[in-house]
Amino acid sequence: MSLPKEWNGSAVARFFLWCSGARIYLLKKCPTEINIFLGIGIVVFLTGSMAALSGGYAFYTVFQSVVLAVVFGLFWGILIFFMDWYLVASLRKEQNGWREFGMALPRIILALFIAVVVARPIEMKLFEKEIDLQIHKKQLALQQEQREEVSGQFIEIQTIQAENDSLQTSIQKLQERRNQLYNQVIAEAEGRSPVGVVGKGPVYREKQQEYKKASDELERAEQRLLPLIMQNRERIRYLSEKQDDQVTANNLVITRANGFLSRLRALSDLQREEKSVLWASVFILLLFITIEISPVLVKLISARGPYDELLQAEKKSLSFDAVRRVQQMQHELQLEQSDLQQKRSLIIAQNKQVMEKSMDEITVAKLEVNESRIKQWKENQLRKNGATVSEEFPHLLDSKSRPE
Repeated sequence: MSLPKEWNGSAVARFFLWCSGARIYLLKKCPTEINIFLGIGIVVFLTGSMAALSGGYAFYTVFQSVVLAVVFGLFWGILIFFMDWYLVASLRKEQNGWREFGMALPRIILALFIAVVVARPIEMKLFEKEIDLQIHKKQLALQQEQREEVSGQFIEIQTIQAENDSLQTSIQKLQERRNQLYNQVIAEAEGRSPVGVVGKGPVYREKQQEYKKASDELERAEQRLLPLIMQNRERIRYLSEKQDDQVTANNLVITRANGFLSRLRALSDLQREEKSVLWASVFILLLFITIEISPVLVKLISARGPYDELLQAEKKSLSFDAVRRVQQMQHELQLEQSDLQQKRSLIIAQNKQVMEKSMDEITVAKLEVNESRIKQWKENQLRKNGATVSEEFPHLLDSKSRPE
């Protein structure tokens, strides 16, 4: 419905007036209240817009899709907008202040819930970098725990590695013994030994035999232990690959755990660790609560104006018209029922008359039939008796007595 010519409001102003839940065709008669409802409509519209942004951001953190985030954000914003629109449109000014507060209390509680739902994603966006850092720290701690847990599952690697170290130590000791004897042999041949004689004498040959013996012992140990060492290394490599694969899979799961719930937990942890973040979140929540309940509070604390009077008058007029129409319909229904009852009574009376007349005719017919039958019977009896009937006393054929 278009506004009257005396009010020069633009289409934007009419839209915000509609957002306030006011009936514009009544509001045009109350120019002093247009600005109040205009402010209420702007707050309702902005609350729905902020709800669309917060809902889209929350949906994006879960599905990482811009298209889905935009679609859900629009849906969520429209939903919150119409809920706020219902809150302000359904609140009516009454003569009793306590009654008004009782009517507004459920709407205020609903507005509080809406404010919390809208404000939480906004807080997460404002502290996005700090939340990312908190999540990163949490992921590093979880990855370290997973590594330790996986290492406990692959303890065989440590056992095999210890065995290899022991075998390698045995070979190394034999190598050191052989190298030491080799140096002694060279020193004996060059005259650098305590004997101090250059050449290959008895001491040299003795050292040479000890060196050969150590070399043979090293060779036998290598032939026996090196295959075991290589086999253990292959086993260690196989188990290490499985361990790395499991650690990588666990790290991938931990890294992907960056959804909405994880960010909520990170924000809660951040609030516990940093009091400044906690107070900032509290003030942000209070701001959104104030914004959300402000339209209801404005209508609650504002005085009863001409718009409310006109609205109540229209409501009473519509109620009176509705009651009158209901009464008229009830009266018409009663008339129809009365006509129907009269018709039924008339039909019953007609049926009764027809039945009585039929019964009379049936009675007369039965009498005529009986008279005819009696007459025929009499004639038959007279013919049968004939001359047997005396002047003094008739003897009938069908009687028990027979004529002599």
